[in-house]
Amino acid sequence: VASPSPLPDPLCPTRRTVCPPCCNFLILSSRYHCPSDSMPPHMPGPDGGLVTAVAGLPDAGKRTIDLTADLLTEQTNGKRYRTAPAPAPGAPVDWLARLSDIGQGVQPPSLRAIVNRFADVPGVIGLHGGFPAAAAFPIANLSFTTVDGTRVDINDPVKVAAMQQYCVSPLGYAPLAQWAAAFQKRQHSPPCETATGITTGSNCALEMLCKLLLNKGDSILVEEFTYAHMVESTINLHGFKALPVAMDEQGMLPSSLRAVMTAAQSQPNPPRVLYTIPTGQNPTGSTVPLARKAEIYALCQEFDLVLLEDDAYYTLQFPLPSGEPRGLGQLEGSYLSLDTDGRVVRLDSFAKALAPGLRLGWATGSPAIIGKLASCVHGTALGPCATTQVMVAEMLQAWGEEGLEGHVRNMQLEYGRRAGVVLAAAEKHLVGVASWRAPQAGMFLWLTLGAGVTDADEILDLLAEAAVALVPGRIAHALGPHPPLPCPFLRLSFAAAPDDQLQEAMKRLGHVLRTFAAKKNAEAGGSSEVAPAAAVEAAARTGEPAPPPAAAAL
Repeated sequence: VASPSPLPDPLCPTRRTVCPPCCNFLILSSRYHCPSDSMPPHMPGPDGGLVTAVAGLPDAGKRTIDLTADLLTEQTNGKRYRTAPAPAPGAPVDWLARLSDIGQGVQPPSLRAIVNRFADVPGVIGLHGGFPAAAAFPIANLSFTTVDGTRVDINDPVKVAAMQQYCVSPLGYAPLAQWAAAFQKRQHSPPCETATGITTGSNCALEMLCKLLLNKGDSILVEEFTYAHMVESTINLHGFKALPVAMDEQGMLPSSLRAVMTAAQSQPNPPRVLYTIPTGQNPTGSTVPLARKAEIYALCQEFDLVLLEDDAYYTLQFPLPSGEPRGLGQLEGSYLSLDTDGRVVRLDSFAKALAPGLRLGWATGSPAIIGKLASCVHGTALGPCATTQVMVAEMLQAWGEEGLEGHVRNMQLEYGRRAGVVLAAAEKHLVGVASWRAPQAGMFLWLTLGAGVTDADEILDLLAEAAVALVPGRIAHALGPHPPLPCPFLRLSFAAAPDDQLQEAMKRLGHVLRTFAAKKNAEAGGSSEVAPAAAVEAAARTGEPAPPPAAAAL
């Protein structure tokens, strides 16, 4: 249904779903049909069907939208937008009531109250802060050139001083914080009130959020295989308990989440927090489609969970089948875009979007929890690094939207190309001794080992002899690096090694697996067959012994 003018809000109170504001186009899902809108004569009734519309968009031509689809895809003016039926709004989340003992105690610094008290006093002379003298700073200006040739010159005395001073703004250096907030609204159009603050990277923000929301002994839901640093350095270190949720090639399984939460209801303290990596998941490389995100969000509503969306690889989604990079306009929708209740905290990272050495990211969610997080960031580190904040803000300004889009598209092409190299090498060297699924984003390939391997640790010595380093899957298990079940998995990163080394690594890995299989078969009496990788994976999930060798000849 064409809208004659830009819609005032990205999502109307009757749960309509819209494309980004630039196309002024409104989509009505048959499942959540808005009864207040009359259907034009050429439209089918709310029970579904197909609709073709031409009005409202310059040079749009005719487009066909399937109103019965759970996941709607619309191509307009060269951009492809994905929508999902908007979740029915639930009760707004009261974040202050969910805080841990530590979270309840976290308060804005007392000195800030003094600063705020005098902030609007005309002509005030500030002797309150322990700020070093700007005249004593060593850097007079800073210039650098980006890989596309854009030159960034920081020579404004105010900015030069700011990049060498403490960053005392609660949400970060104002120009960068404002950019991040505008980016989130443009990219995700969150349907609830949000605030966005700059963080000292996602790792630090994750640990702080867990301490704000969990007491020692509390459980947190995570994917069965997840970010190892999160488990070892946050969950286990602080006495929290990880509850694994099973996965498939599209990430976390809603059926498993329901089963885990249903079983947990009989416990005195069921989980209240879900942590997930939805895009290019570390370690499995899986990406959760928007339709499944909507299912998982609905379960979070049903069981009153808050959701930590750690989306570091969001911009590293590979090109479309046509080879066209997705840029920023064709990325998979986020949990934040579905968040009608204010139950999502989304973490983005400059580590993958730009460079990890910057040690910067940004967090978006309900103002109540972002305010608490900001107090933690400033209480721990006196704010994110001012130097890199100013550098990034100035670079983004120099680039503009066009420059950022170009950078993102180049990254997507490069990572997609690297994935293609390693997948081709795997097809050449690993067929019959391992299985895998092609990732759609990120920097990891997840291998399920066959060749008689029941746990990746069995081949570590052979891998060392072959001089090829990979990560055993057990390192990333939700229960910690030594789970009580076999893990016949390897995580492979294709992000850094040159093409020839990626190819050689797959060749060496194939040789290791075949050498291991031959030795094991000889010990078993000379059989030339091994259990298929898929059968080994199934056995690992159930804890049962792998089936006898069958049809996977070496």
